[in-house]
Amino acid sequence: MDINRCIGCRSCEVACKRVHEGKGHMNVHFSGDHASVPVFCHHCEDATCTMACFSGALYKDGEKTAFALDKCTGCGLCRLACPFGVVWTNKLAHKCDLCAGRDIPACVQTCPANALTTDYDKTLKRARSRAVLAAAHGGRR
Repeated sequence: MDINRCIGCRSCEVACKRVHEGKGHMNVHFSGDHASVPVFCHHCEDATCTMACFSGALYKDGEKTAFALDKCTGCGLCRLACPFGVVWTNKLAHKCDLCAGRDIPACVQTCPANALTTDYDKTLKRARSRAVLAAAHGGRR
């Protein structure tokens, strides 16, 4: 995600809810009038939610943090363990599944500002370039 591109339109939320039958797995958070940030699962390498999940409902599947709804007991430990606050519980847990079965996640496909992408390397290069420019200008852009 590139938070500098996010325009706060919430198209990603709508697309996620549409694909997941009304239960969205992401939210856009707003910081006053200055910034909007899409918030969703980071699919962490060492995912603490999977370590907290005693039933095995959350598990690593390659680079993806996967979720097996049929194993979820609804205990909420995963929600407490997630450092980003992106595992939600409403009796049973739910989180971003990268739109399993689709080539491109619905949120990425829908974003009109191209704030969401599947090209991690390109996004990382852009972020590093901005950091270098900001440092060269005394922290200002």
